[in-house]
Amino acid sequence: MDLTQEIFEKAKLVYKEELPAAEEGSLLEMCKAAQGELLQRLKDGVSVDTIHDEFVRAAGVLGIALFIGLECTTIDSFSAGNLSLKKRSEEQTRSASESLRCQAERMLTGYLKDVGFYFGAVKY
Repeated sequence: MDLTQEIFEKAKLVYKEELPAAEEGSLLEMCKAAQGELLQRLKDGVSVDTIHDEFVRAAGVLGIALFIGLECTTIDSFSAGNLSLKKRSEEQTRSASESLRCQAERMLTGYLKDVGFYFGAVKY
């Protein structure tokens, strides 16, 4: 099984909601994006082979974060007869997505390059 498929399978295992077959393609694409993002952020000298299991788990979680980020909606509920559906608000969905992203990054703490921080000297 290739790395992308492993990440996709891990994401499906971790995702607690029932995933309709029609949405599996979207989750797969988000897993590919997560894999690419994390590969680019690995520190020099860190190989996926040496952290394989951790990488697959973190990329799966990040793939889920990206996937649910696609689903932002302001619809709170929908009812039709005996069927009732509730969706998270856009704010709740974004919060959940960001929380999962942070968790994925923490899972690879020590293996990822620092981003968003720069320390430099100022000349007078």
